[in-house]
Amino acid sequence: MRLIKTISALFLIPAMLFVLFSCVGDGEESREVSRESIESEQTDISESNSESSAEESVYTPELKDLDDREIRFLVAGSGYSYYESFEIYAGETANETINDAVYERNQIIQDKYNCIITADKSNNVANDMRTYVSADLDEYDVYMPMINDAVRLVGEGLMLDLKELTGLKLDKPWWDQKAKEGLEVNGRLYFATGDISVLDNDCTMVMFFNKKLAGMYQVGDFYQMVRDREWTLDKVYELSKSFAQNLEDDTVWDNRDNYGLHVAFNAPHSFYFGCGGAIAEKDNEGNLIITIADERNQDILGDVFDIAYKPDVLTNKLPGCDTFESICEMFLNEQVMITTFALIDIKAFRNAEGFDFGILPYPLYNSNQEEYRCLVSTALVPCITIPSNCVEPEDVAAAVEAMAFYSVDTLTRAYYEKTLKGRDLVDEDSEEMLDIIFSSRVYDLGFIYNFGGVGNLIQEMNNASSSDFASYYERIESKVKAELEETIDKFN
Repeated sequence: MRLIKTISALFLIPAMLFVLFSCVGDGEESREVSRESIESEQTDISESNSESSAEESVYTPELKDLDDREIRFLVAGSGYSYYESFEIYAGETANETINDAVYERNQIIQDKYNCIITADKSNNVANDMRTYVSADLDEYDVYMPMINDAVRLVGEGLMLDLKELTGLKLDKPWWDQKAKEGLEVNGRLYFATGDISVLDNDCTMVMFFNKKLAGMYQVGDFYQMVRDREWTLDKVYELSKSFAQNLEDDTVWDNRDNYGLHVAFNAPHSFYFGCGGAIAEKDNEGNLIITIADERNQDILGDVFDIAYKPDVLTNKLPGCDTFESICEMFLNEQVMITTFALIDIKAFRNAEGFDFGILPYPLYNSNQEEYRCLVSTALVPCITIPSNCVEPEDVAAAVEAMAFYSVDTLTRAYYEKTLKGRDLVDEDSEEMLDIIFSSRVYDLGFIYNFGGVGNLIQEMNNASSSDFASYYERIESKVKAELEETIDKFN
């Protein structure tokens, strides 16, 4: 999904100040001006306010009469819990922000393209896709499996290469460019995400902090540290020590004590990627290679584990701290200053009366690191796939492109401005941090494909409180390489 700062900038342009849920006819002109602003900002933000910018051509998706065709989606159902899909179909308005934004967007598409958008829900989209497409059953035009499930379908001939569909403009900002870059192999791209969905945002790993505690213990301005590139791995632990306190004055740390830093069970992964680490990368020729064993990555991993295993750092291994709910309770009880969760977990804090918290990106390894990096936990991020047996796929591509395009001013705006910025985060500093977070998301193919178990390796080591990477990797190295080669062959 495109950057929050792009959306924020649009609100500064007078032509963009229109009512969110206006009727289709009244809103079309404003939406088109919005698109002009998006395109202008990609090259020079100042041009979006200039007279010459107003004269530039306005991008709109190519219109197509789909002859009353039904565009059928299969999306995540209630079996996915928090991650059930609500962003593709809405049958009617319901005075609910996301639902009504989806309804508005779909009405735009249906009116402009003479089509009908529908969606069924499944508790295993990938399996259903395999069943239907393998049997050449024309059940759905678009399947939206979770990314980690979708990659397991590569090589089975079930999905079209999205780059070959001319109706999809995958280089446009309403498609997540970080996902496009991270998920493409050998020039092929079978799945994509962007403004058409919101779960890629929800599943981004972030840090939250208690503003009251940060102020009481005079640890400094976290936001300014981020801006000044002083928000580093070592700095986070250094600051956290000021609040850590064993209240029972014994050698046992548990849920009765205070902690400056919480490292969730999966947070070592997030720290590792945040510090610039990688499991698999593309070399100068575009070939995918395993890099987790490289010296620099091993230095990063060693430093991450060094902090994660400190006795005064809260983990899910400590007595009374083994569940998400128990850690949330400690955070709300002001026993934890900095915690590590996914963005979706903000739902656990937003209704807490009088609880003032902020949001931060994962730290840099050191101040020389070029950019912040926030891992997307793709196991529960849905992606757009178009089945290989799709009838007239260019028609489907046109509808999907339009849905992504018009999601920017409907679904995305509702999600960012209403759900996040308007309700959960009430200060401009946290909004700025969101801009940084969403512009720095990481998709790592080694983590997603889990070649030979390498994607789970950091988690396994953390579960065992081990930092002996060499012995863990030695056991799986040959399998890692074999599965990597097998996967690459599937993209050829």
